[in-house]
Amino acid sequence: MSSHDRREPITNMLRLRLGAVVIAGSLALAACSGGATSDLQKNPWQWSAATSTVPASQTVVPKPELYTLTFASDGSVSIKADCNTIKGTYTVNGSALTINSAGPSTRVACGPDSLDSVFLAGLAQVASYKTGSSPALTLQFAKDAGTMQFNAGK
Repeated sequence: MSSHDRREPITNMLRLRLGAVVIAGSLALAACSGGATSDLQKNPWQWSAATSTVPASQTVVPKPELYTLTFASDGSVSIKADCNTIKGTYTVNGSALTINSAGPSTRVACGPDSLDSVFLAGLAQVASYKTGSSPALTLQFAKDAGTMQFNAGK
């Protein structure tokens, strides 16, 4: 038996072990990133409040059911901004979150008390998110410029 013949079973065994390690690592990575993303996908989210640092302001949303986000597992997001609906996309990388609301939308002029423009302007500033118990979802603006708070919808 040549030395090449003796090395072949060992080489095949190493390949199998390396393949198993790669698969296990990929599954662990998917579980970590998927877990965070699945927190976003649990509910339609109703906007309840916002804070801004420049200019300093606070917004309490009188009708949260009019301002919602629904994150889908395919990377799409459905946005309800008062009397308009918008289809967009989102990306997650750890706790970093980007929402792109440039998709198809209705373009109805909402009433004078509508917060639709404030809501959409806030979504354009989102840089990260965290989930918790109260509020259930907080979207954080870049450079600590403010936050948007959401509660689980129905």
